[in-house]
Amino acid sequence: MSFEAPGLTVPLPPPSWRDWFAGLPCPDAGKAPELDPALLDARPDDVAFELDPRSVVTTGERSDQWNTHYEASGSMSVRGPDGAATEVPVRYEVTLRNENATPQAMASVNPFDPSTIPPRTRIEVHGADYAGTALEPAFLELAAANGLDSIDDLRLSLEMTEKKGLRVMTGSERLFDAPRDGGPGSPALAREDFIRHTSMLSDPAGADLAQYNRMLLTGQVPDNTVMVAEDVEKGEVRGTVAEAGSGEVNDITWTLDADGRPTGAEAVLTWEPTSRGRDSDRIEANAQSGFRVDNEMKGSGDDVGHLIAYRFAQGHGEVNMFPQFSSFNQGAYAKMEQEWSDWLGAGMEVRIDIDLLRSDSHRPDEVHVDYEVIDPVTGSVVYDPSLIAFGNGANQSFDAIAAKQMPGMIDRAAA
Repeated sequence: MSFEAPGLTVPLPPPSWRDWFAGLPCPDAGKAPELDPALLDARPDDVAFELDPRSVVTTGERSDQWNTHYEASGSMSVRGPDGAATEVPVRYEVTLRNENATPQAMASVNPFDPSTIPPRTRIEVHGADYAGTALEPAFLELAAANGLDSIDDLRLSLEMTEKKGLRVMTGSERLFDAPRDGGPGSPALAREDFIRHTSMLSDPAGADLAQYNRMLLTGQVPDNTVMVAEDVEKGEVRGTVAEAGSGEVNDITWTLDADGRPTGAEAVLTWEPTSRGRDSDRIEANAQSGFRVDNEMKGSGDDVGHLIAYRFAQGHGEVNMFPQFSSFNQGAYAKMEQEWSDWLGAGMEVRIDIDLLRSDSHRPDEVHVDYEVIDPVTGSVVYDPSLIAFGNGANQSFDAIAAKQMPGMIDRAAA
């Protein structure tokens, strides 16, 4: 085998917000506000982002069956342990569960302080609202990391999960407002290049607070942040999945037919981002729902299968999906994916080539998989099984290499 590696519709801010912002005192009208240098020198988890609840003005309140939505603006003090402080005007949109939407709670929610965010709450923060504030340099760094020329197109999207984990996403405004319009939830033939960063903070108000505060102060994303990008060309989508802290990268290239259906994928996997946070990935969930409808899968006995598992690819919508017989998806294919995960856990690199074989149907008849395991230190081939030809139906099997066998195979390949 050979392989070459390589929405939420948000209303415009109310006029009162702009008037309030313009009315803030400015000691030096010719100079943009800056954070006190002592704040940048302090340990990030020693810096507090204190929202004054008395300053908070909520507007546009509206409720549906489950949630209350509103916009908020107010004054926040960024304070260090030695008394250093910088005032920052803030604005954001909140979606709060109805049972939590008391006036006091609505005024207390602060996107810059995870301890104030109730479970199942979503918050949208717009870079344009922080131009000309002391947080502008950090937002500029986040914009640049997402390939954006201006903070005017930057969105910081937060979601506190039911288990109090904080999902932190940054990317372009369009990516969140219209993910089916060129973004990761869009039809395969309508996709455009994009970059998105996602962090899952399991203890955002405790052990992970320093990483979150560092991002707000400097624009440096948490070390466990996963960067997902797509480079789109005719008949091909190249996906990159990288970890900010380690620099590990998975490269995946999907090929598409004239109708935008994936015909196969080639991948070089070096790490596993895992599926943690998949349940709160609304963009991927919506893409799967759309795929089921578009492919008339109700009652078919098929799952929405992924050529490259979410745990390695982190989504990518319908370019990574195909109708896959349920027991095949959850049985033999899952066993193969677990073997790949075990190889990655042993420090190996897995190179994969997948072909979907169709007759005239949108549903593949066969799935052919060829892969090899490479030791990245020596370049040696550790394992190179024969091509596997799966039928897209019942009674498929896969004989996985057990994790306990892998160290011996790696040693023998290096000898």
